[in-house]
Amino acid sequence: MKPTNISKILVFRLSSIGDIILTTALLRCLRNEFPNAQIDFVVKKQFAPILRCVPYISNVIELDAKQGFVGIESLKNRLLATRYQVVLDIHKNWRSMYIRKSIKANLVLTFNKHVFRRWVLTTFHKDIYKEVRPVYLRFIDTAAPIGVKPDGKGTELIVQHDIQQSVDDIYAANHVDITKPIVAFCPGASFTNKQWPAEKFAELAKRIVSDLNIQVVLIGGKNEQALCETIIRESGVTVVSLAGALDLSQSIAALYRVKATVANDTGMLHASEALGVPVIGIYGATARQFGYYPILPTSKVAEVDLPCRPCTKMGMNSCPKGHFACMQTLSAEHVFALLKEVIK
Repeated sequence: MKPTNISKILVFRLSSIGDIILTTALLRCLRNEFPNAQIDFVVKKQFAPILRCVPYISNVIELDAKQGFVGIESLKNRLLATRYQVVLDIHKNWRSMYIRKSIKANLVLTFNKHVFRRWVLTTFHKDIYKEVRPVYLRFIDTAAPIGVKPDGKGTELIVQHDIQQSVDDIYAANHVDITKPIVAFCPGASFTNKQWPAEKFAELAKRIVSDLNIQVVLIGGKNEQALCETIIRESGVTVVSLAGALDLSQSIAALYRVKATVANDTGMLHASEALGVPVIGIYGATARQFGYYPILPTSKVAEVDLPCRPCTKMGMNSCPKGHFACMQTLSAEHVFALLKEVIK
């Protein structure tokens, strides 16, 4: 199929926050190559607010996972009626495979997850990756057969004015001065072995507020509210938590106002970088080879070199060795030193 004949493209990435944000470079490159095409994006309903910050999409198509297979069938029928010429399956799970085989697209392109290489690295700690290529570039590689190439830029989120204004109002109501430096913490994680301990975040917050006189804001979902309250209590200094107070698009807007972000290996790390805000990324169970490390030259990685790393790609709720050394031995002092380098 010649690229000039492509007018309807479907991109399929249901979850999660980080992976969706890492598709933004692909979406921009698709729009550059096919400026007049209909480019639609399928995503789970709870993650759709992220795409309010992505200008390259024609339509956001939501899947309500709570509807189960009924929702999947409804989505399949809706997509079938559109008659897409190209489907880019960036998720490559059973839902995406079932749907892409049902909607009769002329061309289906799928993301290479490197499952075997990942398994060898996490099981035997043997590195058979030919190169360490960031995931956002591998997403773009998926579209190479239709002439799409990297444009030399990274990921990208653009905050709409009304979203930014709503967040600025929330900042003001919580006595956060956006005209002065702010450091954001994103202390949550989907799995506990990807989460730096609360007491270390608390110690870091105390150093930032006391030694640097910089405001600290905690950002997360409702599930992180208790975690953030623990950090505030143990820090003993003034720290503001917005956990549970913002939707995903507002959380992105909140990061747009900060000087640097300290985050675990989670989606909000990638959100910060997509806004051009450097991060100190905290990595324990995972590894650079998976492609999810920071991409901005101003960002830093906080990690401890251990023979048992990596133990997982996705994360787990326990340490296979029982010691959790990858996080327990990563000191607040080390992260503080990296942060000072970033905010000079």
